[in-house]
Amino acid sequence: MKIRRPMTIVMAYYENAEMLNRHLLEWVQYPARFKKNLRAIIVDDGSPKNPASQLMQQMIEVGFLVNLFRIKEDIPWNQNGARNLAMTHANGWCLLTDMDHLLSVDQLPALFSMRLKKAKHYMPLRRKAITLEQYKRHPNTYVLHRDAYWDIGGFDESYAGYYGTDSTFRKRLKQNSKLVKTDVFVMTLFGREVIADASTTVYGRKGTKYHVSKNQELNERKKRTPDPIQPLNFEWEQLL
Repeated sequence: MKIRRPMTIVMAYYENAEMLNRHLLEWVQYPARFKKNLRAIIVDDGSPKNPASQLMQQMIEVGFLVNLFRIKEDIPWNQNGARNLAMTHANGWCLLTDMDHLLSVDQLPALFSMRLKKAKHYMPLRRKAITLEQYKRHPNTYVLHRDAYWDIGGFDESYAGYYGTDSTFRKRLKQNSKLVKTDVFVMTLFGREVIADASTTVYGRKGTKYHVSKNQELNERKKRTPDPIQPLNFEWEQLL
């Protein structure tokens, strides 16, 4: 098969040491011809107990470029800011996904052979780990060009501190980029019943004080044109 373009994997990390190790074990197995066209950008969103840096040596050994950034302050639910930081350093086509979603070896040919257009973003199928049962698509997992991401301003970091992504980003993305629900490649979802730290349990989710629905100002913000977005409202450092 022909590899049509390089690809960057973008993921935010928060206390996901076991899950990140699972990615690294998979990445080591990638064939050399794909590794030559691959890069990963991982942003540690201020993990206080299990920083991603403890796996730094394994990141170096996977055989392709892995960049590791760290946000110095532990800001609850700052994954939007983490994505902004990653995409500031990305180039070309990116697979943006969450830490509990794995790009398995068998899906590399399909991903790299895709025909992509900058005016579109591509949401893949998903399957559950172990059973490989097909599962609903994930609105936070898609292939998108770096330029298209910044053409709409990136994520609004006003939503940091609350569970629930910046819904205005999705609205702006749909206005400027056609969504394609592609069946070409599949991401593998790891639930916490498979890997305990696949997703965070440190901060509350739906129905808790952290849920974005509890914040009236942010809910009003959804109904109007957002203010100009000012990304990277935090201190950060590059470790790899």
